[in-house]
Amino acid sequence: MTGLVVALPLALVELARSAGYSVGTLLPDALAIGDATGVLVAIAVSAAVLVVVCTVAAVGWAGGIHLLTGSDTAGKPVGVKDAFRHGLGRLPSLVPWTLGVAVLLVAGLAAFVVPGLYVLFALSLFSFPVLFEPGANPLRRSFALTHTRGAGVLARFGVLAVVAVVFESALSLFFAGVSWVLLGRTGLGASGHGLSDGVIDAVHTVVGAPVWALLVTGLTVTYAELRAQESEKDPERNAPTAGRGSPLTAATGPVPGRPTRTEERT
Repeated sequence: MTGLVVALPLALVELARSAGYSVGTLLPDALAIGDATGVLVAIAVSAAVLVVVCTVAAVGWAGGIHLLTGSDTAGKPVGVKDAFRHGLGRLPSLVPWTLGVAVLLVAGLAAFVVPGLYVLFALSLFSFPVLFEPGANPLRRSFALTHTRGAGVLARFGVLAVVAVVFESALSLFFAGVSWVLLGRTGLGASGHGLSDGVIDAVHTVVGAPVWALLVTGLTVTYAELRAQESEKDPERNAPTAGRGSPLTAATGPVPGRPTRTEERT
């Protein structure tokens, strides 16, 4: 669910770019010719695309987490329909933070890339406090969670990144071959793609949906382990919100196979 809901709007952006509506080139072109109206239009279009993509992605992200951690009153796993309903219900709280993190990430990547990578690491768990810790500041909580056991979290994220890069690189080579066979060119690194290139890029984006599924699963497990460790140190921290049938039961319960502090004392 997460993979497709995040990948589909990105695929539509690829199609729009191939049709001549590249958001990334509107603003530089308008600035180059001194077109004030064009600058305003470019900013408005860029902002609109960012809002739409973040909104749709937030539904899929929250819904995917609910599929992984949620259960109904009978303890049965939730279905896709309920997950979509859950994601839509979390939009008012999740979208503003998603937009804020997206802006910080873009600004960080524009500042010599390394700050952007740090922002990506430090704020990677921001969505979970939004969903599971009402009243908390998601940015501060994500920063605290990722830095509590920095080396371990960084190693986990490193494994996720390596798998994602290897998978995406293999897909890029495959679709470069497809482009070569069908169009006589690889299409890698080309600017001003035609519609044919855009269609191949869009299909590439959709087929890459498992990367997003991998990320949401890996981050959910990481968040659950970090919250479980916090709960062992401070059992009262999660007591008011965790309960039977609640997503927090799965997301903040003890790590399977690891004894709790009470069991250790016994």
